[in-house]
Amino acid sequence: MPVVEGITLTLGALMAGALVAVGLSAIVGFQTFLYFQIFPQDTVRYKFLVAWTWLTDTAHTISYCVMIWQYAVLNFTNPAILLEILTGFPVVVVFTLIATLNANVFYAWRIHKMSKYNWWLTGTICFLCVARTALGFFVAVELRVFKTWAAVQPIKPAIVSGMAVSVATDVVISAARYYYLRDLKQGYMAVQEMVDTVVIFTINDGLLTCALLGATIACFLGMPNNFVWIALYGTAAKLYSNSVLATLNLRNWYRHRERPMGIRLTRPPPNRNMFQIDSGVSKIQSTELHELPPTMEVFMEQQVEYTAPAGKYNNEGRGIDSRP
Repeated sequence: MPVVEGITLTLGALMAGALVAVGLSAIVGFQTFLYFQIFPQDTVRYKFLVAWTWLTDTAHTISYCVMIWQYAVLNFTNPAILLEILTGFPVVVVFTLIATLNANVFYAWRIHKMSKYNWWLTGTICFLCVARTALGFFVAVELRVFKTWAAVQPIKPAIVSGMAVSVATDVVISAARYYYLRDLKQGYMAVQEMVDTVVIFTINDGLLTCALLGATIACFLGMPNNFVWIALYGTAAKLYSNSVLATLNLRNWYRHRERPMGIRLTRPPPNRNMFQIDSGVSKIQSTELHELPPTMEVFMEQQVEYTAPAGKYNNEGRGIDSRP
C-alpha cells in the first residue's frame, strides 16, 4: 500500500468494521448467556466450547479496538502511519484464525458423527482446516516481520490462498451437512419441518461466510490501497462464532413450539383400558393396549344397564336379573 486513498476508505472503513464487529460480538455474548441459561445440564465439552468461543471472540474484539486505537488515536497527527503495519492487525488475524478453526472443527466433528464416521470426508475437512490455519499463521508472522504495507506484495498469494481455502472449507462443510440432513426428512412431519429449518440455516450460514470472504478477496485484489478488505475480514470471526452458538441454541427453539417436535427415543409403557360388562350371568372383559404419552394415564370403566322384558326366562327357568 504505497499510497493510501484518504481517511474515508482507511480509518473510516476500520471504524465502520469495528461498529459491525462490536455489534456482532454483543450477539455472541447474548447467545453465550442464553446457552448457559437454557442448557445448564449440557455436557462439559459443550460448555467448554461455548466458553472458549466467547473468550476467543472477546479477545478478537479487543485486538480490533486496539488496532483502531493505534491508528486513529495514538497517531492522530501522523497520517504516514497508515502506510505501516501496526501490531494490532497481526493479532486480529490470529484470533480470526482461532475463531474459524473453532467453527470448522465443531462442524467437522458433527459431520463425522452424522456420516457414521466417514474418515475420508472428515479427513478432507480436517486437511482443509489445517491448510487454512497454517497459511493464516504464516501470513500473521510475515505481517509482524514486515513494517509497511508495500512490503506485503510478496505474500499476497498466501493471503489470497488462505481466504480461498477458507471458502472451500465452508462449501464442503455446508454441502456435507445438507447431504446428511436430507436423509432425515422421512416419516414424522414435525421432523421434516425441523430438518427443513436446519437445512435453510445451514445453507444461509455457509453462503454468508463464503460471500463475506469472497468480497474480502475481491477488495484486497481490486483495492489494495485502502482498508476496506481489512474491515470485511475483521467481521468474519464474528460470523463463525455466532454460527457455532446459534447451532447449539437452535436446539431449544424446537422445544418451545406450539406443537411438540422431535424424535421419541424411548417407548413409553403401554396403558391398559378395560371395558367390563356384567349382566349377572355373564361377564365380558376386553383389553386393548394403546400407546399413550408417558405423562398421561387414562382409566375407563364402562357399565351397560338393561332390563329384560317381562315373561322372558332363560333356559334354567329363572328370570334374568335386571340389576347391573
